[in-house]
Amino acid sequence: MARKIIVLLTDFGNDFYVGQIKGVIKSIYNNVEIIDLTHNIQPQNVVQAAVVIGESYRYFPKGSVFICVVDPGVGSKRDIILVKKASYLFLAPNNGLLTKIIDSNCELYKVVNEKYFLKPTSSTFHGRDIFAPVAAYLAKGEKINNICKKLNVKYINFLSCFEIKTKTINGRKHFIGKYLFHDSFGNIITNLKKSILENKDYVIYVCYKNRKYYKLEIKRFYSEVKEKELISLVSSFGYIEIAENKGNAYQRFLKEFKNLSDVEFLLSEKI
Repeated sequence: MARKIIVLLTDFGNDFYVGQIKGVIKSIYNNVEIIDLTHNIQPQNVVQAAVVIGESYRYFPKGSVFICVVDPGVGSKRDIILVKKASYLFLAPNNGLLTKIIDSNCELYKVVNEKYFLKPTSSTFHGRDIFAPVAAYLAKGEKINNICKKLNVKYINFLSCFEIKTKTINGRKHFIGKYLFHDSFGNIITNLKKSILENKDYVIYVCYKNRKYYKLEIKRFYSEVKEKELISLVSSFGYIEIAENKGNAYQRFLKEFKNLSDVEFLLSEKI
């Protein structure tokens, strides 16, 4: 049965690139529905893209084809991969973008048949010339094996930033969270997930160069603290975030810490 929905995720913003991708898709399969998940991934931010697709795909109809183009290595020797997860299909560069998608139940492929590419094929816009036509043909019902060949998981690149480290302090286990990305509100998304909490009470210490700057209890919603006050809470997609009520935590932290990659979010069970 032909798939009839293609979902787009890119870092192209409001530029004309998105329109060209849609034009290619419609030229091949005019009856397909195209849904924009987002084009506002921060430029080249593969980590943000990985979180967004990993926490979003299940809200779309089964059979959807996802084009995921956040591709700093476009034109290089990096592969374009196709992942089949249940009845969903995901096209992405092999740069870790599908880290949150791929599991032991997935089928993994490499896109190889140039017959399905636009000609000439640009070295800097594979989203239009490869991803778009391949997705359109797949949505139209073309067999995967006509476009791709099987790929062993050992050739797949995964992001390591989702691995959560722990440390023991005064005999107690602490989880060490790191900055992943920030959203359009300036909320800081950490790699700590709701599942860690296990219905226990935790606090988060914001640490920089082994010094604790803030102690935040995990709340349920933003207005539980005063305006411009920092708060920790679980985001709608299950990651622990740091926000400033009616403010911008990201800009605040940039002024205080300069490099957010050096900030640790120490999750500690409340005594």
